[in-house]
Amino acid sequence: MPAKQQQFESLFRRHHKALCDLAFNIVGDKDAAKDVVQEVFYKLWKNREEVHYGELLRNYLFRATAHTAYNYLRSRKKIVRIDDIPAFEDQAANPQAGENADHTALELRVRNAIDNLPGRCRTIYLMSRHEGLKYHEIASALNLSTKTVENQMGIALQKLREALKSYVSW
Repeated sequence: MPAKQQQFESLFRRHHKALCDLAFNIVGDKDAAKDVVQEVFYKLWKNREEVHYGELLRNYLFRATAHTAYNYLRSRKKIVRIDDIPAFEDQAANPQAGENADHTALELRVRNAIDNLPGRCRTIYLMSRHEGLKYHEIASALNLSTKTVENQMGIALQKLREALKSYVSW
């Protein structure tokens, strides 16, 4: 097996799950997340002659996955009316389902608040809170300073607090 192919397979095995997790946290769909990661690796394979496999490639993979996931969302953006969400209809029809519906409604509002964060804030927030990466790891992966990551997390948390203040007591 040629060296490039071995390096590619090793890279794929090492990062596939983490990239799928990142993509899933952005797109919210398991199959779409796998498609996003597959597209990133396809592009990498297609350009394998120009690619040098090193430590910076990991950063590229995370950045490319996040960008590809956001592009996926942009291409499939759809507006959902609150009347079309079953949880709200169920709550009106069955008051005892209120607790589950309240929980579901809060989850939807949190997801919506995260989705409405500016692109870089959203990426950093998801990498920190959903992927469990430390600020210096995020900074390295996105080619930013650690201070920029800290500032963007502060902005993200403030915007989430504002968006959810009427639903959650801080």
